[in-house]
Amino acid sequence: MRTGKPPTRADVARLAGTSTAVVSYVVNDGPRPVAAATRERVVAAIEELDYRPNAVARALRTQETQTVAMLVPDISNPFFAEFAQAVQDSAFEQGKVLLIGDSGGDDERETAYLRRFLDQQVEGIVFIGARRGSSLRTVTDAGVPAVVLDRPLDGSGHSFVGIDNAAAAGAATRHLIEHGHRRIACVAGPGDQRNAADRLAGWRTALEESGIAPDPALVHVDDFSVEGGVRAGRALLTTAAPDAVFVSSDSQTEGLLAVAHRLGLTVPGDLAVFGFDGTRRSAYSDPAMSVVEQPVKAAAQRALDLLASAAPEHVLLDFTLAVRRSCGCAADPGLR
Repeated sequence: MRTGKPPTRADVARLAGTSTAVVSYVVNDGPRPVAAATRERVVAAIEELDYRPNAVARALRTQETQTVAMLVPDISNPFFAEFAQAVQDSAFEQGKVLLIGDSGGDDERETAYLRRFLDQQVEGIVFIGARRGSSLRTVTDAGVPAVVLDRPLDGSGHSFVGIDNAAAAGAATRHLIEHGHRRIACVAGPGDQRNAADRLAGWRTALEESGIAPDPALVHVDDFSVEGGVRAGRALLTTAAPDAVFVSSDSQTEGLLAVAHRLGLTVPGDLAVFGFDGTRRSAYSDPAMSVVEQPVKAAAQRALDLLASAAPEHVLLDFTLAVRRSCGCAADPGLR
């Protein structure tokens, strides 16, 4: 029973033989109870007419938009793309719509996006900052809950969900040491990002605890990008001659492997490599990459849950070492 116009609440009430107020009580599950038989008639009418309540009107009435937002620094980066997908899936399971913004690593654009999210009256924001995250003050001042993912922001006043980056980097570096490597280079991320600094510190600590003096010539700091990995490969593999490399992100690893291939270096024969993030494509590179695997799905779910939390929490989830061929291990679980 469809006409050219979308069905209205009055159409549902007419078909169900009841009032528009009762239809509202059924749709909104309150505030007044509805008899079971009447509820069944209303639900049947809604299904027959394919009635869709006006989301804008409901938001004005309930002050709930059922919308959350997520801001990432680079949606083309596979790690952030997988994180966004996981947050989207968790939001969908909670009956919410996710708005996604890409700051492009720019502080001004980051602030502009956050203001636009607030204009849309989102119920909460999941945030991966471009740099220091000072733009979050805009969200704090508005009283909208936010959860920081991946990159800790000291003093933000918001919940954080991530891993112990120093411990994860240390575990990966110790694995390379256990293979007998001594000249282990580190491709680090930007120095003004806490997660990058922690991964560099974890590499350094693992070497020192094993009696190996960290060599500054074996460290290259660059962007978390394929281009950053290419620059790191050119800087380290042509002059420093490491026998192994700990790389702070999967994107950097892609660039480093490309340079190694051009230089005629085999992995892991000439160069052992251990990466970080654990994106899906890391398992299907040649060779399959050994990586610190981040709990993306668990982090996304926890972040959505924390948006409804009254007090900020600092949550560290468990990481996994996915050991494959690139570090020199025989196991290659990537292709299965």
